[in-house]
Amino acid sequence: MDLRLLRYFMALADELHFGRAAERLHICQPPLSQQIRLLEEELGTPLFERSHHRVELTAAGQMLKEQAPLVFEQLERALDLTRQTGRGQLGELEIGMISSVMVGVLPRALHLFRERYPQVNWRLHEMTPAAQVKALKEKRIDACVFRVGYDDPLLRNELLIYEPIHVVMPADHPLAEREVLAPADLAQEPFVALELKQSRFANFLYQCCIQAGFTPQIRQQVIEVQTLLSLVRAGFGVALLPASIEQLAPAGLVFRRLTPALPEVPLYATYRADDASAVLKLFLDTLRELNGNPQPL
Repeated sequence: MDLRLLRYFMALADELHFGRAAERLHICQPPLSQQIRLLEEELGTPLFERSHHRVELTAAGQMLKEQAPLVFEQLERALDLTRQTGRGQLGELEIGMISSVMVGVLPRALHLFRERYPQVNWRLHEMTPAAQVKALKEKRIDACVFRVGYDDPLLRNELLIYEPIHVVMPADHPLAEREVLAPADLAQEPFVALELKQSRFANFLYQCCIQAGFTPQIRQQVIEVQTLLSLVRAGFGVALLPASIEQLAPAGLVFRRLTPALPEVPLYATYRADDASAVLKLFLDTLRELNGNPQPL
């Protein structure tokens, strides 16, 4: 049905006078009469009783007058939701992440994003970086946040921050008495590390040690940062981690700076190079706002 017919009907139903209704609609009276007849033919029932002196609604016309505003309200809601979706203010966002990034920029960005766009439903999916990349390519998630980017033409890495690497150890470790350590101080220490076969970040740290002049003596390899922290706390070895992880560490652990410092580790937001999602763009803009507007790599 042409919605103009409903608008013409509502004007006449309010005025109950063809001349005044036509003037209100900025059209001539004959076209209005023609449009009302078309509407009645389409509905198969008279909507008005006409005489030389008055125009009155029929029972069917009265019902339509009561129901037609609901049509316009629903239409306006549909148009508003469409506009919001087009602007990215309404929709879904699936984010892959590793547990260790839930400090610093990501939780701050999620908090700000939720405040600004409460009608966007976002969900976090905790998985290894390799699983995140696979999920990205299969379009099961929209973006992910992890350390050490992927060189892949299908993906785009956007640098968020660089973080210093600190050494973590039990508070009663002999080296814990010093506020600053040299990388060489760790040469004879047993290490607890993330799984080298599953973590590019773990390999990054391993290579940092090699460049610093020693090969870390890795005694235990784990998948989750919390497991690593628990093993370090239990005295199974020391570990190298981004400084921000100290916010997740349980009591009984200390983080110490290294001098000369190891290379800082990057944190990236990674997404499909061909993804033009309006919701994703707003989320990336939020991350950029909190991190000095870095550019995609």
